Parts: sequence; C-alpha cells; structure tokens
Amino acid sequence: MISCAYCGQPATLRILSVPEQVCSTHAREFWTGLLGYVRGLSATCVKHERLCSCPACEQDSMSQLKAVAVIAVGKSPKDHESFALPIAS
Repeated sequence: MISCAYCGQPATLRILSVPEQVCSTHAREFWTGLLGYVRGLSATCVKHERLCSCPACEQDSMSQLKAVAVIAVGKSPKDHESFALPIAS
C-alpha cells in the first residue's frame, strides 16, 4: 500500500496535487483550503447597486477595455503581412 507523502499513514485518497495520493486527514485539509480560497475569490457582487470591485466584475471590465482597444486600433497583422513601425525619436 502507498503511504501518504506528508505523514506516512496509508494513502487512501487522491487530490489534485503532487503528490496526489494522501491520507484522509490531508485530503480533507487540501479540499477545505481549496474551497476557502475559491470562496475568497467570489466576493459578493453589487454591480446593480453601485460600482462593483469583485474579481468577476473586474475581469469583465478588463475584457471590455481590451475589446474597445482592439476595435480602436484594429487587429494585429498576420505573420505574412508587412507593416511599418514608427521610428522613435
């Protein structure tokens, strides 16, 4: 039987990590920590009440800014297309 890499107890579960085979105590610790981390990323969204700064809204606003910039400047040229670069002075 394979042993837990962290404590030497029999490894009975697998987690999404390296090493992946761990005991039930360390598996519970891993999943508790992962869920706590994910919950921290998903703050309450208040975009209908005021300007929201939750991670999802911030990423959405950055995507919108990128889309506006691409529309204003145009798409980048393909590898086979030639283009002129302005010379820095």
